Amino acid sequence: MDLSASTIIQLRAFEAVGRHCSFKRAAEELFVTQAALSHHVRHLEEELGVQLVRRLHRRIELTAAGSQLLADSARALGALAAALGNVRRAAKEDTLTVGVSPYFSLRWLTPRLGNLWLRHPGINLLLRHTYQTVDFLHDRVDAEITWGHGNWPDVESTLVLKTRLTPICTPEFRARLGETLLPRDLLSHHLFYEVDKAHWQQWFSAAGVDDAGDFAAMRIDDPHALRQVVLDGHGFGLFYAALIHEDVRAGKLVQPFELGIDPGCAYYLNRPRDTPISAKLQTFTKWVLEEVAKNPSA
Repeated sequence: MDLSASTIIQLRAFEAVGRHCSFKRAAEELFVTQAALSHHVRHLEEELGVQLVRRLHRRIELTAAGSQLLADSARALGALAAALGNVRRAAKEDTLTVGVSPYFSLRWLTPRLGNLWLRHPGINLLLRHTYQTVDFLHDRVDAEITWGHGNWPDVESTLVLKTRLTPICTPEFRARLGETLLPRDLLSHHLFYEVDKAHWQQWFSAAGVDDAGDFAAMRIDDPHALRQVVLDGHGFGLFYAALIHEDVRAGKLVQPFELGIDPGCAYYLNRPRDTPISAKLQTFTKWVLEEVAKNPSA
């Protein structure tokens, strides 16, 4: 009997049925119908010329041949899974996979990658863009750079970038407001924020505007859209200074006030706490921190 692809599928179906002693539970595990499983097992019996499963009222039991095949097929499938796992681990060791929030990647990380490859050409870097915190138990990543308080469970966190929130607008919008602009004057214009309106309240308080009251502010929960609404000249956005540095230098945006506030969160590089750190991740972490040190006041 040749070990064809169809035979492997039939063996996988039989192994699940035999292990559960149930077509129903095996079907749930493999995400197929009970009819499909029954079809695979019956075809395997026909090819082998021996009965493997006795189909009784509301239950099944294995024949002697079925019990022997279950033990042998479980070992064989386990060995196959281990072999595939070895290949995956080898590929993972060759590639450093880092989860990263898309806006941080666009405005800070990827513009600097040329420096990384110039100094460390052997690093094969794969970026996984996501706004969700990585689940290291299930996501195939070595580390992540994410925004938060830095107190995630079961991870080792390294502070990467701590930056302050500051109002921004376009040069044209600022010019229309005259030479003198006071913090209180911002209350007369559209205000935008990404995470929490309280950040605007915190900024006004730090600027000496203690009677701002219940002012209007619009939440835009995506930093790309927040940046764009400000670039379109609709008002003032509260933004992270380190992530608009290039826009300010290019003259696309201005900071009408130097004052910034600490939002209580920052960007961290996280990795699983109980997993040995690879040489490539050590190199990448050191490089990221060196890049931050080039502009520590951002």
